[in-house]
Amino acid sequence: MDNHEHINKLIQDALSSVDNAARATPKPYLFTRLTARMQREAESGWDMALKFISKPAVALAGICLVIAINALVISNNYPGNSTAVTEDQYASVEEYNTSATLLNDIENTEP
Repeated sequence: MDNHEHINKLIQDALSSVDNAARATPKPYLFTRLTARMQREAESGWDMALKFISKPAVALAGICLVIAINALVISNNYPGNSTAVTEDQYASVEEYNTSATLLNDIENTEP
């Protein structure tokens, strides 16, 4: 019974330790913060994407990319090297005329 008395003493010590405990008080505005957090809607993927795109660094990089692509397209379409384009055009015209002649040739009836 000595062990049983020791356990009862430990239980009584544990129960008496909370006799002098005071009630816990929350920080100011805790309830308001919790209410606001519960009412806040979760952000969707589009909201996060728009928030990322609207950052100044990303927007500036996007604008620079669009300007660079436009400059590249304009510089490649500028007819600075017209001899190569002309030769390619003549080659395609000659091929077209040859095939059109073979298809429309009435005298050539054999395949």
